[in-house]
Amino acid sequence: MHVKTLTAGLGLLAAIAVWAQPAAAQGRWEMLGTRQVAFHVERDTISGRGQGRFSVIRLCVANNAVQFREVEVVYANGERQQLPVNAFLRPGLCSTNLDLRGEARRIAEINLVYNAIPNFRGRATVSVYGLHPQMGQGPGNPGGQPGTWDVISRKMVSFQVERDVIDASGEGRFRAIRLCVARAGVHFREIEVTFRNGERRNMQIGRFIGPGQCTPALDLPGEERRIRDVSMVYNTVPNFRGQAAVTLYGQR
Repeated sequence: MHVKTLTAGLGLLAAIAVWAQPAAAQGRWEMLGTRQVAFHVERDTISGRGQGRFSVIRLCVANNAVQFREVEVVYANGERQQLPVNAFLRPGLCSTNLDLRGEARRIAEINLVYNAIPNFRGRATVSVYGLHPQMGQGPGNPGGQPGTWDVISRKMVSFQVERDVIDASGEGRFRAIRLCVARAGVHFREIEVTFRNGERRNMQIGRFIGPGQCTPALDLPGEERRIRDVSMVYNTVPNFRGQAAVTLYGQR
């Protein structure tokens, strides 16, 4: 009898551990929002705008237990995804990782329906976390520091000198950027980064980047910064391959 009781207890602890320690995932977790939950059923919306792209979310609970009823993710393009969550979480625990559909996605908002379980602890605290996917050493960076590299934008470049302004206001915070080239070589002349606070940083590149290659990582001043836009001046080198494709990456 004692052995059976112990086995059942260990099984319960193992089940709790699955919630407390979600399966490992490569990347960096960022808190999207926190809400206080009363005893009655509540519906809350947590904004994900301007936070970057995520591949996974999870829910964590503190102070009191919470019964989750519905979780809906609304993406930046208006698409919606209902996540299979109908779970009871005790304080100090988190849900399993909840995978988002497709690749890393920009989130407009997360809609939650839940309620706390009445007891002496009072109101519960619910926190929602998003996972920025880990991209290893980054594009074309065999010897660089590991980090999360996000695609900010891709552009096709013709033979004449071009100036493109890329809106990065909803992509999150970055500590470096770099440019990668495909299909044909590109001669980069200069880049100007405008940060969210209006500060500008001009980078004189002045170098040719062949197809399949990238510029070195271009460090941004200070810690991770929110970028409003990136202005680039460049032109391709004429050859039989036609237009070049330029991809701007940001590193977290």
